[in-house]
Amino acid sequence: MKKKHAFLLPVVVLLLLTSVMPAQTSGPESELKQGQPKEDQLKLIPQPKEVQLYAGGFRVRPTTRILVEFGHQAEDRIAAETLAEEIHDQSGMKVSITGSREKTRQVRSTIVLARLQDRSVKEFLQSKGLKADTIGDQGYLLFSDKSHLIVAANTGQGLFYGVQTLRQLLHEDGGKLVCPAVAIRDWPSMEWRGVQDDISRGPIPTEEFLKRQIRTLAAYKVNMFALYMEHVFDFASQPLVAPKEAALTPQEIKVLVDYAQRLYVTILPEQQTFGHLHHMLKYEIYSDVAERPHGHVLTPTKEQSYEIIKAMYADLVPLFPGPFLHVGGDETFELGHGQTAARVGEVGLGRVYLEHIQKVSGILQPYHKQLMFWGDIALKYPQLLGILSKDLIAVPWDYDPRPSYDSIIKPYRDAGLRVIVAPGANNWNQVWPNLDAGFVNIRNFVRDGQKLGAMGMLNTTWNDDGESLYGMAWPTLIFGAAAGWQAGESSIEQFKNAYDWAFYRNGDATFRNAFENLDRGHQALAKIKVDIETDDLFWIDPFTPEGAKTMQKLAPAAPEIRLGAEHALESLYRDGAKAHANQSTLAEMILAAWRWDALGMKAEFTEEINRFYWDAFHNQADVNRVENDLAEITDINARLEDLRDATTRVSQMYREAWLREYGAYWLENVLVRYDDLAREFQEKIVAVRQAHRQYDATKTLIAPQELGFYLQP
Repeated sequence: MKKKHAFLLPVVVLLLLTSVMPAQTSGPESELKQGQPKEDQLKLIPQPKEVQLYAGGFRVRPTTRILVEFGHQAEDRIAAETLAEEIHDQSGMKVSITGSREKTRQVRSTIVLARLQDRSVKEFLQSKGLKADTIGDQGYLLFSDKSHLIVAANTGQGLFYGVQTLRQLLHEDGGKLVCPAVAIRDWPSMEWRGVQDDISRGPIPTEEFLKRQIRTLAAYKVNMFALYMEHVFDFASQPLVAPKEAALTPQEIKVLVDYAQRLYVTILPEQQTFGHLHHMLKYEIYSDVAERPHGHVLTPTKEQSYEIIKAMYADLVPLFPGPFLHVGGDETFELGHGQTAARVGEVGLGRVYLEHIQKVSGILQPYHKQLMFWGDIALKYPQLLGILSKDLIAVPWDYDPRPSYDSIIKPYRDAGLRVIVAPGANNWNQVWPNLDAGFVNIRNFVRDGQKLGAMGMLNTTWNDDGESLYGMAWPTLIFGAAAGWQAGESSIEQFKNAYDWAFYRNGDATFRNAFENLDRGHQALAKIKVDIETDDLFWIDPFTPEGAKTMQKLAPAAPEIRLGAEHALESLYRDGAKAHANQSTLAEMILAAWRWDALGMKAEFTEEINRFYWDAFHNQADVNRVENDLAEITDINARLEDLRDATTRVSQMYREAWLREYGAYWLENVLVRYDDLAREFQEKIVAVRQAHRQYDATKTLIAPQELGFYLQP
């Protein structure tokens, strides 16, 4: 039966390709559109390698069918389903997915999803100037004109990626859903294009949100999703390590891995084996293997340390069928300051570090996996890199926007090691990710990785202070997906121009403008040379001497911060319905805007509150003046009430946003900070009102400093 079906397919497809229109051996019916560059006409992320754009296009009709080759229906149906879903979302039409045994000759409007092993498809595409050479396993060919719409590839993965491009090509034109007439030949510049989610610094995503992350990233040709883990997997061998109420279980991992495989995404486990293990080492039963008591680093001086690593990976490895394991190894700052002090004094810190990485590699050798390790520590000892096996993969990381990253990539390449470069989304410790910094960091790091032969990139998100929301990082994550696929230095401007359509299916620049307005906060702070993380600024108590000084320094940037946030809010509230895809991400943008606004308000109002009270204090004989000044500080509608109200409002919004992405575990550790800040404002309201009552009785005000008003005008 299989042979019979394989024979029937070329005949059916050939009839389909030739019977619905006159023979055509040249390109589509007209020349490339003039007046605009191709990237402005086709707002695609990632941009394909080779594109020819023509006038006209293929119209999708209610009678349109999606044809999937019978021999690959089980694998390729997921690509067809994403396409059918796109058609329905844009037009409301429900198109059917059919196999090659259907009488497709009778259907004049058919989208063909084919493998290039089919000679008829391959020859037809070659006649249109689309050659299959060099596209590899992940590349694809896409052809569209008035009568044909074909995506073809060597593998199911390539076909899936071609369909994701087709989804972005579809658009409404005059009330009709069309694909423009194009000829595309495309393939990735980097074999592995990954995104990491830090699930160990507080928030642990729900299974549904993890699936949404994978599904969204796969649409932009990301093929690796890394779970950064310190203590959040439910190890059978180490039952105290993970919080039982929230830990990832083997069953959840299996579901996630299976889901990701269908979307051609490899799940990469990143389980620390050296540093960042405090949530294990804080327990007394691990005191013997801690470099320093209850510290962060697993000591390499004890064989028991390696028994623990061996047991942990014995729990993990069977759940992850992908080719890689990531053993961590970054920021081992305590190394040499505890149990390894004598050994480090004898042979040096670099040798102790690298010998540990090599020993872990040996322990995990029986699993026949390719091991990655973070590249920050080993980079300091390039002369010792020969200690490491050549099959290890270094992952150098740097998150600052630098002009070049050659210096942290080249030592590993010179030592014969493979490399995956790791830029960052710049989302950690921030009210809103620093997109300007993130875009430049990703662009230049990936560019230099490609130049020096890196096998891939791993774009990282982190939750250093435990309160970052993943949903705010989409612009830098999607740009990273583009940079890893595209060749050389990706254009930030081109990406921004395409983002509204490619991510939100919106035809104008509404959401680009919104995220650029949100980024104005970082730009305003940079102008006044404030480099404190914006989350830290948000939590500062303005009624302490240091807090008051910080708010005073921040005040010149506050109007720009607030204007950016408020313009973003106006746009998101007024035009949010323009997001016809990924609309759920707008809530996180709205939250970020309100947090920015509250931060700017705090800086402005701190100065104003201080000015009003000092004015009242210096003019105590003028009763009306004092009464008016104090009313500006606290009254039915006054500044302290505004600060309290903004804090409690954002707190509720934050709770809702968190629970859209994560389980309840660890949430209260963030909300208590909102509670404390709101309580500080409420207590100040009470104190100022008490001072007001005292003034009414004695016509004397207490000193401003006693109320925490340290900014004397």
